[in-house]
Order: sequence, then structure tokens, then C-alpha cells
Amino acid sequence: MILEFKNIVKNYNQVEALKDISFSIPENSIFGILGANGSGKSTFMKILPGLIYDWSGKIFYKEKLIQKNDMILKQEFGYLIEAPTFYEYLSAKKNLEILARISNVNSSRIDEVLELVELSHRSKDKVSAYSYGMKQRLGIAQALLHNPKILILDEPNNGLDPNGINDMIRLIKNLKMQGKTICLSTHNLKDVEELCTDFTVFKDGYCSNSVSLNSQLNKSKKWIITVKNPELVIDKINQSDEFSYISSFNNNIIIETNSKNTIKSLNVVLENEEIYKISKDSNLIEYF
Repeated sequence: MILEFKNIVKNYNQVEALKDISFSIPENSIFGILGANGSGKSTFMKILPGLIYDWSGKIFYKEKLIQKNDMILKQEFGYLIEAPTFYEYLSAKKNLEILARISNVNSSRIDEVLELVELSHRSKDKVSAYSYGMKQRLGIAQALLHNPKILILDEPNNGLDPNGINDMIRLIKNLKMQGKTICLSTHNLKDVEELCTDFTVFKDGYCSNSVSLNSQLNKSKKWIITVKNPELVIDKINQSDEFSYISSFNNNIIIETNSKNTIKSLNVVLENEEIYKISKDSNLIEYF
């Protein structure tokens, strides 16, 4: 594990915002902190960058205890916690040049991060001309400027349109491929299913243990079938001893099975039916 949190507690007067939070983040993972508004996840995300100081507990980075205000938190971590702010009347590249000088980062890194976030072609445009999604990606470019090992992102998809979300998902997955560890918070279950390798769930200041998405998929007995004729397929499923019909939406049917070879059994039961897709249903909602 590259990062471990043990017994993190945060109180606001008499209100316990975080209650004994403990979980671990694997190296080179996309780790999701999933929770509704008021669950404590936003408070938690502000601890590492030092936006909240008066908390108790321990944080370990590569098994080494991190002290509050430790330089490791600045050198090894990059943050996008709130909507990024820029000099709107300057270009994206000028903004990064200013930050590079302040942070004592080699300016040769600027072109590299702009390419990473797919803004090279707009680097000389004023930030005022950027969409919200482009500003979010420029915020990640800022966070990557010093080439951190871990990226902390608070609700990176929040407020984005569908195209912006697709751009962000592609960027985060690309960063993982380059060896980064990404920790992101979200209130959207779909973000976890599409993006994350591992996750924890925050609720009322508590959190679940870390869960591997792959292990959760392996445990799940539910599958989603996308078919041409849902009504005919549901009839066949209901007549089968191997499968149980759960629900359906559009052309998707959710079933449950104990079959050891689900895909083979489905092909037998649904012979002659046009099947577009068969996939595992992660069923993450059970963790709420």
C-alpha cells in the first residue's frame, strides 16, 4: 500500500465529521471515496493538502509516518480540491509559467503537462475562453507540474457536461497508465464503476474498508444482459432453473445466477436470441 490512513478523527465543535477513518490505498490505483453530501468525504479530502489542520490520527506514505506540514505532502502529492483559480486574462501557458516560478519547477515541464491534459492546442488562449471542463483539466495540469506520485482530486467530474466527463475519465485513466496513484472523491456511483480500481464508502463520518472493484465483481452473482428483444429473453430466463430475473431497463436485463459458467449457460438458454453484451453487475449499492 502506498498510502494508509489510521484512526482519522475530525470534530467541528460538538459535531463529529470524521469518526475513526481507517483505510489503505494501493499503489498505481484509481481509488474512489464514494459518499453522499454530508458524508464526511469533503472534510477528509481537505486534510492532506493542509486545508484542515486540527485533526487526529495517523497517515503513512510508503509505510513512513507523515507529520503535519511534512514536505512530502507538497513534494509527492498533487491536489485539485476546489474549483481551480487562474488569471483569466492570461493564457494557460502563462498561468503555468507563473506557478512554475513560484514553485521552483523547471519550466520545461509545462509543455509536457499541457499535452497530458490535452490542452496543447489551446495553450496560448486566454483562460477566460476555456469551458469549465477545460479549466478542470488545466487545474490538473497545475497539480501535475511538479510531477507528484499521488494525485488527490475532489469531485473532478462535478459540474461537467457529458463530453467533459469523458475527457476527464480518459485523462485519469491515462495518468494511471503512466504510474500515478489517483485518489478521487465522488457522490456518483457511476464514477466508481467506470473509473476506479478500488474504493471505500463514506457515510455519516464513517467509512467501509477498502474494496477492490475486481474482487467485488467476482463476488457478485448478478449479470447484465443487453439484448434485442427484452420481453422474449425475460420469458426464457423465467423458464430457466439456472437464472433468476431481477429487473430490466431499456434493452438491459439484470439477472442472478449461481452458474459456474454463466456465459456458456446463457448462450444455451437464450439460443437464437440476439445478444449485444453480457457483463458482470458490480452491485456497489449494497455498500451504502
